[in-house]
Parts: sequence; C-alpha cells; structure tokens
Amino acid sequence: MAIGETVVTVVGNVSSELADRDTHSGRVVGFWLRSNERRYDKDAGEWRNGRSLAVRVSCWRRLADNVATSLSKGDPVVVTGRLHTNEFVTDGRSRSVTELEAQAVGPNLAWCTTTVERGARDVKTVFDSTSATSSSPGQGGPAARGLPSEPAAVA
Repeated sequence: MAIGETVVTVVGNVSSELADRDTHSGRVVGFWLRSNERRYDKDAGEWRNGRSLAVRVSCWRRLADNVATSLSKGDPVVVTGRLHTNEFVTDGRSRSVTELEAQAVGPNLAWCTTTVERGARDVKTVFDSTSATSSSPGQGGPAARGLPSEPAAVA
C-alpha cells in the first residue's frame, strides 16, 4: 500500500451486470455496488430508507476471474479495496466517478449462503543456481530451496 491510500470496506449489493474486459494489464471485471441505509422508525413501526452509496468496483486478474464465475446482479457482497475518484470529460462536461479497486470480494453471509471452492494456485518454478535444480515454492526440504538444512547455532 502507498502512503495516503484510502482503504475501505463496503457492504452492499451488486447493482449492475458484470462488465468484463481484457486490458494490456490483464483481465478486469467491473460492477456497480450499492449500499442502502435502513433504519427502523419506532414511532411509525416500520423500516425507512436512509442514505445510499453507489460506487464502481474494479476487480483485476485472478480476482476478476473469480468474481466473473461467482457473482451476478443482486448478490449481497462485502468488498474491501482502495477508494479513489476518477475524473474525465464526456461531451464537453467534466465528470467524476468514485471507484473502489477491490483487493477482496466475498458474499455477505448475513443475506445468503454459499459453498466455498478453492481455486488452484499458479505454481511457478524456482531455479536454484547453486545446485542446478528446480523446485516449486514450498516443495522439498530446505536444501531444495537453497537454505541450510540445520539452523545455525546461537552462541
């Protein structure tokens, strides 16, 4: 994270269809997230609508893949990420939109149920130049990862 980033968590519903596109930086899936405040009015004996928040959510790379296969319009979600404002000009008018670059997206289990399915992680080969062998991260003993097999003695 950078200094001055605004990291927030927003609880709400996916309020648009998912927009999927490929860029030079990778796949990105976007959607509108809407959060509506509801308050119980004791005098009237009913729920009242309060303030609302609409924010554009962008999910990149692996998160984009998982969001595209897991979510759809209307789903209750919890999104954590970096909040910022994008400013642009359309038809000669200056516009801005609040955007949440998601770091994590999950279902809001207070309003739905789900089955968790862990995806396979990308396994990268690590080359050990000292022994001319390769291994996957976390595979093999310490020597396979270029570490001493015994901890050094502390005097």
